[in-house]
Amino acid sequence: MITQNFPNPPSRPGRSPLFRLVSKALNSSDRGYKLQANADYSGSRRNFLRSAAALTAAYATPILASVKKESPRIAIVGAGIAGLNAAYVLRQAGYQATVYEASQRIGGRIRTSHGDIAPGLITELGGEFIDSTHLDMLALAKAFGLPLLDTEMENERNLKTMFFFNKRCYSEEQVIAEFRPLAIKIASDAARLSSNITARAHSSIDAEFDAISLSEYLHRIGASGWILDLINVAYVTEYGLDASELSCINLLSMIDVTVKDGFKIFGESDQRFKIQGGNNRITHELAQRIGQDIQFGHRLVSVRPNGKGFRLTFTTQGKTISADPDWVVLTLPFTLLRDVEMGDMLPPIKRSAVRTLGYGTNAKLVIGIDKRIWREQGYSGECYSDEAFQTGWDASRLQAGSIGAYTCYLGGKPGIEIGAGTTEERTQELSRALDQVFPGFAGNLSNTSLRIHWPSEPFSLGAYSCFRPGQWTQFNGEIGHRIGNLLFAGEHCSTEFQGYMNGAAETGRAAAEAIIDTLR
Repeated sequence: MITQNFPNPPSRPGRSPLFRLVSKALNSSDRGYKLQANADYSGSRRNFLRSAAALTAAYATPILASVKKESPRIAIVGAGIAGLNAAYVLRQAGYQATVYEASQRIGGRIRTSHGDIAPGLITELGGEFIDSTHLDMLALAKAFGLPLLDTEMENERNLKTMFFFNKRCYSEEQVIAEFRPLAIKIASDAARLSSNITARAHSSIDAEFDAISLSEYLHRIGASGWILDLINVAYVTEYGLDASELSCINLLSMIDVTVKDGFKIFGESDQRFKIQGGNNRITHELAQRIGQDIQFGHRLVSVRPNGKGFRLTFTTQGKTISADPDWVVLTLPFTLLRDVEMGDMLPPIKRSAVRTLGYGTNAKLVIGIDKRIWREQGYSGECYSDEAFQTGWDASRLQAGSIGAYTCYLGGKPGIEIGAGTTEERTQELSRALDQVFPGFAGNLSNTSLRIHWPSEPFSLGAYSCFRPGQWTQFNGEIGHRIGNLLFAGEHCSTEFQGYMNGAAETGRAAAEAIIDTLR
C-alpha cells in the first residue's frame, strides 16, 4: 500500500485509461503500426534513477544556518508549491526570500481536506495525483520522509475502469475495437507534426493543426457515437475546457512517430501516487523550512521597474504598501496576473499569453458514502461517462476504514454549472447519475459532501492552464521565459508538466536555481 522507493519509469503510455488503451488499439491493428512505450528501457531507467537521486539529494541538503552577508532582496509572489519551493531552494543556498501571498493560507491549488467526509479520511480538493515521471514531487516526498500511496499495488491491479455511455457499460475490449480506426488516423496525423512544437520552432503543418479545435478534428476523422462522447469527456475533464476550445494538438501530441522506432505515446500520466496523509504535507514541510518569511494577505497590485530592481505594490488590511526587491519571482496564475499593472515590462508574446492563455473550468464534488460499493462490484471507482458527473474516482482509495469518498470531476461547461445551487442539491443530482453506474450508490450516502469550484475561487479563477486553438504555436516555450531579474514559475510555465503539481514544483526550483547561478 505504501512505498518510499522510486518507481520504475512508466512503461505504459497514456494520460488516462482511455489513452493507455491507444497502444493496444495500434498494436492490434492490421496496418503494421507498432507502438513502443519505451524503446530503451534499461537506459531510460538508469537516467531516470540518476535524475531522481540527484533531485532527492539536492532537496535533502540542509538549510544554511545563516543568510549570506551580501544576499540580494528577493520577492516571491504566491505561496503555492511553486513559490514555496523557490523560496526553499534559495534558502538552502543561503539566500533569503520574502514570499507574498494574497490569501491567508499556503498551498495555492493544493488543498487537502482532513476528516471532513469522515474521521481520519483524507480527500484532495485540488491537485491530487503524482505520476511516476514527476521527479520533483517524488524527490520532495522522499527528502521529507513522506510515504506514498501507490495505486499499482498488487491488490489494486485487477480492479476495472468503468466506461458508461448510453446507459450501458463498455469493456476495455470494446473501447479498443471502437477506437482502433480512429487511433490509426490520429497516429498518421501525429507523424506529420514536429517533434517539439514551440512558438519559436514550428512548421506550417504544426500551425495548421494547431488552428483546428479538438471537436472539429474529431469530426474530420469520423469519430461518432459513444466513442466520440468518450474522447470528449476524457479531454474536457483532462484539460478543463470544452472540446471546441481546445487545440487538437492536445490530442495529437500524445503520439510521437519516428521511422526507426514506430509509434511512441508520450504524456505518460499514470496518476499512480498520492502523499499518505495528504498532499498538503509537502507544502507544510516547505513552509516550515522557510520559516517566518511568508507575508499573508498581500495582494499584488503592480510591478514596476525601479533602478536595477523593481517596485512591487500590494494591498493589505486596507492599506497600500510597497517593496523594492532586486529579484522577483511571479508564480501567480495568469488569470490573476491579468489584473496586475505591469506597464510595458512584458514583451508582446508574454502580454498576449497573460491576457488569453486558456484555463480549465474544472470543479470537484466529493461525495461521502457509507461503503465503497464500486470495489464490491470489481471496479476501482475510476469512471468515464456521458452522465452529469463526467468522470469520477475513489478518493478514499488505499485508506483504512469502510466509509468511502467519491470524487466527481467536471470540466468545460459542466465544470461551470456545478457551482450553481447548493452542495446538497448537486450531490443529490450526481448521486442519482452514479447510481446507474454503481447500483446502490444513492442509497448509501453518508450525508456529507464537499464542493470546490476552481473557476470562482478568488485566488485562482481557474483550475490549471491549457492551450486553446492556436496557442501551442503562439505560446509554448515562451510562458516561463525570464525577463532580466523578473522570473516566472507555476504549472503554466512548465513545458513538460503543464497543469500538474510537478510543473509548479519544477519551475519554482528552476527559477531559484537561475537566481543562484546568476549570483555565483
